[in-house]
Amino acid sequence: MPQLDRIIVFSQIFWLFLIFSIFYAVLTHYFLPKFLKSLKLRKQTIKSNTQEIVAKTEKTLDKQNLLRKILLKNLETTSNLLTHYFTQLVTDKKEINTLFIDQKISFMILNTIKFCDLKLLNSILIYPKSVKFKY
Repeated sequence: MPQLDRIIVFSQIFWLFLIFSIFYAVLTHYFLPKFLKSLKLRKQTIKSNTQEIVAKTEKTLDKQNLLRKILLKNLETTSNLLTHYFTQLVTDKKEINTLFIDQKISFMILNTIKFCDLKLLNSILIYPKSVKFKY
């Protein structure tokens, strides 16, 4: 049988070893550095993008906290002004006309619903018109 001949087997092993050695050398010398370079660039790109996202997230959170503080301050000021206005109306014993105030409050609630979170909405106390303000 010719496939089991010892003379043919040694030459096939020699050429197999030689071809695979050359193929291995070409791959490791030319293609492996390019592949590793592309992997390194991808890793650096991902790292820089992650740092940029973290920085923008921190800026956004800082702005949200500042906005939240300003809104709470303005809501407290509005509440104090409304309390003072109603107190003044009751002490002066004038007719209480709440249409203008109701419009302002509804506009404020509309903007709050659009731009604020549920926690801030829960901090606003809303009374129906049927409640009479008596002191």
